[in-house]
Amino acid sequence: MPTVRVNDVAIYYERHGAGAPLLFIAGLGANVCETPYLTESYARHFDYIIYDQRGCGRSDKPAGVYSMAAWADDAAALLDALGIESTAVYGSSMGGMVAQELALRHPQRVAALILGCTTGGAVRGERPAPETVQRMVANRALTGDAALAAGWSLGYSAAFIEANHDSLTAISRRAGRYGAPEDSYMRQVLAAAQHDAWDRLHAVACPTLILHGSDDLMIPAGNAHMLAERIPHAELRILEGMGHGYNLEAQDAADALVIDFVRRHASAAAEPSRALR
Repeated sequence: MPTVRVNDVAIYYERHGAGAPLLFIAGLGANVCETPYLTESYARHFDYIIYDQRGCGRSDKPAGVYSMAAWADDAAALLDALGIESTAVYGSSMGGMVAQELALRHPQRVAALILGCTTGGAVRGERPAPETVQRMVANRALTGDAALAAGWSLGYSAAFIEANHDSLTAISRRAGRYGAPEDSYMRQVLAAAQHDAWDRLHAVACPTLILHGSDDLMIPAGNAHMLAERIPHAELRILEGMGHGYNLEAQDAADALVIDFVRRHASAAAEPSRALR
């Protein structure tokens, strides 16, 4: 398994394709196996790097406090280990919070920033409806296929779930083999709850694309509008009728936006070294 040791933590990563680099940072508790469809798509166009953050998947899960700052430093150290000076960065959900910190703490590393279904901070952002929070809490008590179905219902439309039940099941079961243990997951939840970048977002200097589903239950779309207001020159694209899982349910549209954006700003990203591929 490809791992590198950064900041005293072993990080599992995968690298696919060739061209301008694109680093993907996934969300709460997520691991590499959850988005094979993105790997297949983006590896056709870019040097696509995806990894398990500390506390997730096949990376180390140390005890102690987790934070967006520490995760951002891990991402920068991973880029060092891979010989990548500057890259486009795509952060999804909690990964978008990490991506914000990476752009703020290590601005020279981020040539272009894509923030998907995320927020500048839960306390001052638009919060999910109380009934959504109740569903999210209740889902943690579920197991097996019931847990899978409950999770899908928060991210996708009923029609999409019905039409893609088998493929969703296959992806979820494979990802579940590397699911974050409960203690690690809860440390991530606490870190996400404490994230607050609103007063610093004006310092994001790189080109930024903000993607969000109009019907996102978990992180409402109002957060995307707030991010666009605070990040200079940000491009905002709302995917109508989509929820938190827009990058799969509306993959063709979302991928087209991401690919176009990265290509337009690829000249700002340094050509990566392949010595450690």
